[in-house]
Amino acid sequence: MSDIFMVGPDSRGGITSVIKLYLKSELKNRIKFISSYTDGNIFLTMYNFLFFLIKFSWNLLFNHKIKIVHAHSASKGSFIRKAIVLCISKFFNKKVILHIHGAGFNVFYDNSNIFMKNFISIILDKADVILVLSEQWKSDISKKCTNKNIVVLYNPIIIKNNYSDKNIQNGVEIVSLGRIGKRKGSYDIIKAAKILKARCINNVKIKLFGDGEVEKAQKIINENGLEYIISVSNWISYEEKDNVLKNSHIYLLPSYHEGLPMSILEACAFGLPVISTPVGGIPEFIKDGINGFLVNPGDYKTLAEKIEFLSGNINLINKMGHENFYLASEKFALEKITEKLNAIYNGI
Repeated sequence: MSDIFMVGPDSRGGITSVIKLYLKSELKNRIKFISSYTDGNIFLTMYNFLFFLIKFSWNLLFNHKIKIVHAHSASKGSFIRKAIVLCISKFFNKKVILHIHGAGFNVFYDNSNIFMKNFISIILDKADVILVLSEQWKSDISKKCTNKNIVVLYNPIIIKNNYSDKNIQNGVEIVSLGRIGKRKGSYDIIKAAKILKARCINNVKIKLFGDGEVEKAQKIINENGLEYIISVSNWISYEEKDNVLKNSHIYLLPSYHEGLPMSILEACAFGLPVISTPVGGIPEFIKDGINGFLVNPGDYKTLAEKIEFLSGNINLINKMGHENFYLASEKFALEKITEKLNAIYNGI
């Protein structure tokens, strides 16, 4: 019997990936999911949200088995939508779990006026439990409200296969998944590729997959004659993503803001060393020189150095890859995360 009403987006991106994993897990019989957001223009988004509110309220009114509303939120418009969800849920006397995913939540809060900051704090305080992705996010959110029920729950992943050593006979495949743009460090990757070209590093192929500023990134690549070292493609399916990760050697995500990126966890599950940045929850798990490298956001010169160094060291690639596979299995396996989430449900 479904006693948990889960609310969140049904679109591309990490939050949807997390929700789909929960819906496949041992919790699936407890959860009734309803989408509050789908990709589209602003008019379609508003129409879908209004339709969602009707369905959501109808269920809370007539489905008395529902005890808890679990709302997945990012920042900006996503947070406003979940604030409305929270208020409606409280009107119907339901417990509410507010699950904060947004990489840009701190920026959203810091750039808001005093009225919006107060509104954000009020909504955070109204939640029965706030779920966050890392200890750093727990610290950040605790400074924005008086709510003491802030719990760290890592994103889950499915461990699909055992770790096996890689070889680089045919060159090093480096992959980056996510929205193409400044926040994910896409243009820093292109700048790093330009340095690698100048240094005549010919054994590396960097592949970017995602939505966003795909055409802009491709134009910069073409203008700099980098086609042989770096490519950019649109978003790929889950099945294609698994195949890409399986056949890659290194994962790259030099983001400026993050929570705990699903793509990094997925890369760890496939035994890839990670080159990323010390933002959000990333440095809690990616330890510089142990299972990857951390460079400061925007430091594309050091990024190029780390790519060059790691690409030329297959033993280090395999050592770091083994560390990440073990990390993924121990910390982020779906079964372990759902066990903790189930305990949270039962606790409230």
